[in-house]
Parts: sequence; C-alpha cells; structure tokens
Amino acid sequence: MGTPAQSDTAEAAIDRFHQILVEQDVAQATRRWLMRQQCAVGLQVEGRPLTEVLRPRLVSGYDHDQVCSVASLLAGALQRLAKYALSDGDLGDQVRHILALNPLELALTDMSPPVDEGSLHSRLDGFFTTDRLAFVEYNAHSPVGPLTQEALAEIFLGTPAMQAFTDDYCVQASPARQQMVDCLVNAWTTGGMPGDEPRVAIVECGESQFSWEFDMLQAELRRHGLPAVICSVDDLHFGYGRGDLYVLDAEGRRHPITIVYRRAVLNDLFSRYDQALIDHPLTRAWSSGVCVMVNSFSAHLSNKKSALALLTDPRTSEALSPQEAAAAEEHLPWTRLLRPSRTTYHGEDIDLLPFACAHRENLVLKPNDDYGGHGIVCGWQVAHDDWQKELARAVNNSYVIQERVVMPEARYPTWREDGLIFEDYHEGTDPFLFSSTAHGFICRLSPTELINISAGGTCVPAFRIALRA
Repeated sequence: MGTPAQSDTAEAAIDRFHQILVEQDVAQATRRWLMRQQCAVGLQVEGRPLTEVLRPRLVSGYDHDQVCSVASLLAGALQRLAKYALSDGDLGDQVRHILALNPLELALTDMSPPVDEGSLHSRLDGFFTTDRLAFVEYNAHSPVGPLTQEALAEIFLGTPAMQAFTDDYCVQASPARQQMVDCLVNAWTTGGMPGDEPRVAIVECGESQFSWEFDMLQAELRRHGLPAVICSVDDLHFGYGRGDLYVLDAEGRRHPITIVYRRAVLNDLFSRYDQALIDHPLTRAWSSGVCVMVNSFSAHLSNKKSALALLTDPRTSEALSPQEAAAAEEHLPWTRLLRPSRTTYHGEDIDLLPFACAHRENLVLKPNDDYGGHGIVCGWQVAHDDWQKELARAVNNSYVIQERVVMPEARYPTWREDGLIFEDYHEGTDPFLFSSTAHGFICRLSPTELINISAGGTCVPAFRIALRA
C-alpha cells in the first residue's frame, strides 16, 4: 500500500512511464515542455521551476480512495473537536488547554459571526510509510495545493511522455478550480448573501511565493462572471457609516467586497497588527456579517499543530466516534503540547519532559503556530546536548512534540547536465479538502526530510491510473 509498498498497478505503471522516458529524445522533449509551460503560467519559486522531475505521481484507484477517505474522516473530526474551544464545560476547557490559545486568538474567535464554518478548504500533510498512511500536520488557514495540482496536471498531460503513457493507461487528475469557486459562492450563500452579490477579494499579507494561485483563481472567478480583485490586507476599508467592506481602484472608486478569500496567514497578521487586528476593517466586516471570509479566523483553532493531539489525547479523544478513534490510532502519530505534565504514550503513563529528553531519536519538535518548515527540530538529526537545549527553549514557548514518522523515498526521473537520471526523493501525500471532504491530493518531493516548497522542495500532480482494457 502506497510508497514504497506500491500496489502492483502503480508499480507497473511507473515502470512503463520510465521505459517511455528512456526512448530516444522523449525525456529531453518532456523536460523542455515542462520548463516552457511552467514559465508561461508563472509556476516558479524564487526563479526556479516549481517542478524539475519528469514523472507525476501515479496512484492506483485503491490508494487514491484510501487517502481521500481517511483524510475526510480525520479532517471532519479535527474541525469538530477544535470548535469545542468555543464552548463551556470540561471538554471546552481541555480543548483550549491543548490548543494553547493566547488572549488575542480567543478574542478573535469570540468575534465570530453566528454563521461561521471555520475552515472550508484545507490540506492534510502525510506520507505512505512502509506499513501505513500517516498524517503529521493539518493546514487549515489557506494552504497552497488544489489550484497548483490542477495546473501541473494540465501541463504534464501535454508532455510527450504522458501522451505515450496514456496509450496504455487511463489517467484522472482531481479538478480544483471549479471546486474553489463553488466553495466561495457557497460560503457567501450560507453566510446570508451579504451585499446581494458575490464580489471577491483575494487577500494576501505581503508578497507570496505562490502568487500564481491568486491569478488562476481570479481568472476562474471572472470566467464565471464574478468580480474579483487581488489585494493586500492593507487595501481593505470598512465603511462605518454604510457598513460595507471595499477596496479603492487607481481612480479612487469604491469596489464593494462581500467574499474575502484570505491567503493572509493569521500569524503574519498578528505580527503586523498585534492588538490592532481586532479593529481592522477585515475583522470588523467579517464579525458584523457584511462579508464572509474563507477561511475565517476561527480556522486557526484546527490549524494549531497541537490540534492533532485532540484526536489522540484521552482527555479529548473520548468525543470521537469509534470509526474516528480507529482512524486516529492508525493514521496519526502521537502528538502532545510540550509542557511540564503527565500524559500517556500509547497507553503508558509518562512524565512528558523526562520522556522527551530520553527519546530524542524518535521525536520531532514543531512550533505550534509557525509554517513553512520554520523552527522544526528533528531529534535524530541533532546531538543529545543540542536536543536538551532545544527542549528547554521550546517548553517556554508554544511547541509540540511528535513521534517520528519515517518518510518514504521514491525514485523520480529528472534531467541533469549528463542527461536523464533517476534520483530518490522523500515523497509526501497531501490531500486537499473542501469542507471536510477530500477529492484528491498533491505530492510534494524533497531530497531531505524537510518536505516544504518554501524550503527548496518540489511537487508533482497526482494521477489516479488504471490499465486500459
């Protein structure tokens, strides 16, 4: 199941794809197509193409369906349990304790409008290990992935290698542009149709490495006849008299906004505005219901790294259904908020800090709120004394400790100066979800164990494949 224990269908398909690439000029022509098409649509990170490998991820129908089924179940459970942070009672207290919410986060969530879905699109990050599918993080703010998956899939379908491959195999990628449009419009409808017309602002906080997704979404929205602008969070204005959210064009004309597609990560907004975020036009408009926000600020609850602990800590996991509990046990690594406390480790009572000190080679430290791979410390990659220092620093901040998941490697073809070569990459399996339903996934690759595009990784689209009759 999965890589490296690929299903026979996927193994045979990968072998066939590699055979095609070694045929005369196919690999070089495929590379030229990939480089040219990525440049044409802006799929570049820091001046380099988003992907330099020549094969997409090829997945059997069974593995594809398992990824989507498990991801949907876990995402639904994460979102439901995280919302208890807004509730009174013992369970609400435990959830707030595990999530380690600060006063500003609590103040923002208290401002949620009556109808607020939190995370309407999200991504789980995981891997097929030798014996299971494991998810290590949940990205609930506004993750990159769905639109990139579709764009890369369209590019790969035009390569000489893929065209030859489809003579033998049926391939299917997961469309995302239409789903994203539907997600935004449905949020507006559910939110009471503020302003009587859906008008979208794609809002970022500063420059983004992944601006192509903004352009793709704007073009798709306009294709559906929906007004859409791309702007900074600083460009938003709230009309306190008229009670509306708007942006100004170059001539100073007002353009009302009723849907905010928020690409600005909450931590970046905290860094920029601090307490002033409470009175920011975006916050006022969202809280008063004059616009809907996708994803809203309450998505931060399930975006915490410690949110995975909600599904494995006995203090909160009792709220899971039997099916959810079984999925969490099988597919989530043991995760705890790092603080002086007693807890359990696979049913055994432990003192958390001494346990973390003694089991360096099987643990990883992660900031509870950061992203992009920042601040992660893999215990097996550092010396004992350095690990102790990192623990001492982390316990005074907001960090989680997580059991190591051994990342799989898979061989992918690429083109170097000497021609076609095959290299080993750590391979991620990252399903994207709308509401809590997964429809497909993107595959991130890295030669190191830190699989992150911002940190030098790459990605390829995933295709569900089947041998032609």
